Amino acid sequence: MAQLIVLMHAPALGPASWRPAAGELTRSGQAVAVPSLDGFTRGGPPYAPRLIGLCADQIRAAAGQLPEGRPDRIVLVPHSGAGVLARHVAAAAAASDVVIVYADAGLPGRAGPDRVADAEFLPHLQEIASNGVVPPWPQWWPGEDLSGLFPGEAARAAVLAEARPLPLAFFVEVLPPLPPGRPPGAAAYLLFSAGYRQEAAEARRRGWPVTELPGEHLHMLASPAGVAAAITALAVRAAGQGRG
Repeated sequence: MAQLIVLMHAPALGPASWRPAAGELTRSGQAVAVPSLDGFTRGGPPYAPRLIGLCADQIRAAAGQLPEGRPDRIVLVPHSGAGVLARHVAAAAAASDVVIVYADAGLPGRAGPDRVADAEFLPHLQEIASNGVVPPWPQWWPGEDLSGLFPGEAARAAVLAEARPLPLAFFVEVLPPLPPGRPPGAAAYLLFSAGYRQEAAEARRRGWPVTELPGEHLHMLASPAGVAAAITALAVRAAGQGRG
């Protein structure tokens, strides 16, 4: 079966957060795409539909370049804040067979519209915003040492160089409804950090396969080979289990 693994970075970060894992997947023979969400805030609100379309366009372009012409399956791997957007991206990319592997990521709700930012975290973003702008991700926790998230200075520099300020309005947006009759697709959860244990527990309640690789929130930088292997294994398990 031909499949395309799509590594979707958090809106507050950039493709550098996934590049080491993408390299490992490519070396193992997988077809991989790492879409860039850079520029989705240009043009004003609403921002989420533009982000979704930007990512979906790059997925379709990558799929069209495969030797087979199109993949039999797309494995979408959203990280962190990209999780709530993943089903919308899959629908916009017109993927008929999709597996979503949430990597230390937020989850869509079971019913009703979702907001970009979790209701529990939104007050913090509102507090640190200035003139309607949320500062770049490294400044979300002033004074906190983030060095433990990175395996070295090169990785730290690459990731932080892509962090951009984002409009507060983006985080409070309500996501558009999914197309009528759109099935949820198969899903799995890959847990890295203690901060996402609640989401992993919810994934288990939904009956999804769950794998834990203990580490920090950017564990795909510290252990790209381990994360790559976990993604491929979880995709197989989720696909075999069926719709989530």
